[in-house]
Amino acid sequence: MFVAECLLDLNFAVDSSGSINFWQRDNWDKALQFVANVSSQFTIGPNNVQVAFVLFSTAATVEWGLTRYRDQPSLIRAILSRRYLNASTNLNDALYLTRTVVFAAGRGTRPGAIKVTVILTDGEDNVPVAGTPLTLQNATACKNEGIRLMAVGVSDAVNEARLREIVSDPRRDYYSVDDFNALRDVVRELTPQICAPTPDPEPSIASLCIRSIIVPPALNTLAAVKCPRCNDTVKRCSYYQQTSHHCSGYRCYSAMDLAKL
Repeated sequence: MFVAECLLDLNFAVDSSGSINFWQRDNWDKALQFVANVSSQFTIGPNNVQVAFVLFSTAATVEWGLTRYRDQPSLIRAILSRRYLNASTNLNDALYLTRTVVFAAGRGTRPGAIKVTVILTDGEDNVPVAGTPLTLQNATACKNEGIRLMAVGVSDAVNEARLREIVSDPRRDYYSVDDFNALRDVVRELTPQICAPTPDPEPSIASLCIRSIIVPPALNTLAAVKCPRCNDTVKRCSYYQQTSHHCSGYRCYSAMDLAKL
């Protein structure tokens, strides 16, 4: 399979946390091979596809920007030589760097190019704390600047609901695989979609209120409340934090949809 030429600025945000190699010592190699396999489906160069790479664990780093590698062989070598960090899961900072560094003005992104970031992770982001609203806020900032976010979640240890909130389209931009061995099977499904136009989202019960909501403690016991942003009925927030009563990621439901829950 080879994707027809497209003008694409592509970034990979790759989880290098301790859980990657916990169950199988070569999972990190399989993760990198997945990134290499997807990248190899495109024509790499200044007039076709540019590829950047953000690595995240306890901290996130831009390993290289969009203009670093101008041919496929050197890009693939660079991907396969990335180090394994073996610590936490700081997707929050990875998304911040995606917006402020990788796709910043003057860093190589081109007018008219499709802007996509593919997130690869096997767990839930946990820096500065698990369920931090900062990750959702940085994801929203990326999407507001025209960066399409896609994600591949590996294993049942991921928080699928949270990743579907992070991606641009929760129905089309999230891919799930059982383990790292299965990553090779998702390449054929994922790769053509990277260059496809982003579809307009259809109204559904999975549509999201973007604004964070401050929730009085008593509301944590209710099955549903009114969303202060859209005044629709919403299901109880799954990211409720007892200490601050701060809630983000509410899902909006109409009264008719609520009856189906």
